[in-house]
Amino acid sequence: MKHYLGICLVLVTIALLTLLVINRCTDATARAVEQVRNAFASVLQVQPKITINERIVQTQTAPIAELAVVTKEELISLGFDEHKAIWSYSIPLTEKKLTVEGTFQLKAGYDLHEPFSVSIDPATHHIVATLPPAKILDVEQIGDLTFHGEDSVLNRLGDDERAKAVNDLMQMARQTAETSSLKADSDAQVRQRLEELLAHNGQKIEIQWSTGRDKNGALLP
Repeated sequence: MKHYLGICLVLVTIALLTLLVINRCTDATARAVEQVRNAFASVLQVQPKITINERIVQTQTAPIAELAVVTKEELISLGFDEHKAIWSYSIPLTEKKLTVEGTFQLKAGYDLHEPFSVSIDPATHHIVATLPPAKILDVEQIGDLTFHGEDSVLNRLGDDERAKAVNDLMQMARQTAETSSLKADSDAQVRQRLEELLAHNGQKIEIQWSTGRDKNGALLP
């Protein structure tokens, strides 16, 4: 009888210790989920999809559609110089010039409808986040455009040429934004802020970009 009671006591002790370990692991995982949720809400204003052992514990939601992370103002100018010619010889009094310039606000950031997902390992609490790469969200003209035109007696500037110059300037502003460092700067800022916030809680996060960039935020070839 005493032997039986001893075995029961050992089994009960093991069961209690097992429950204690499970509860502690569960509490630690719950804290990790909450800390990840808070970090993403603070940095990106999005609640990412969070999975644990491929089980979804939180779905993605966002109170806004887009988030601008980096904003820059850029002065863009475009001009042309034209003259009429016969057999490669310039005809006098036919040269005309037109320059148009304006200031544009360039914004880079994230479409929060794209997938933001986080996977948490319940054993190691290792965090892996997969984010969409930043994109150019907006290219907006600020203020009025400035025109500098010089036409000639035999070759006058027309409204169609001015309209084309404005259209070409808008396209150049968009191209300037796309080829700038704004997208990479956005990714770098988000990476740094997420790492800093979670490091404050003793957590490390591994960030991967879903397309377009490597894990360091550099453009893929």
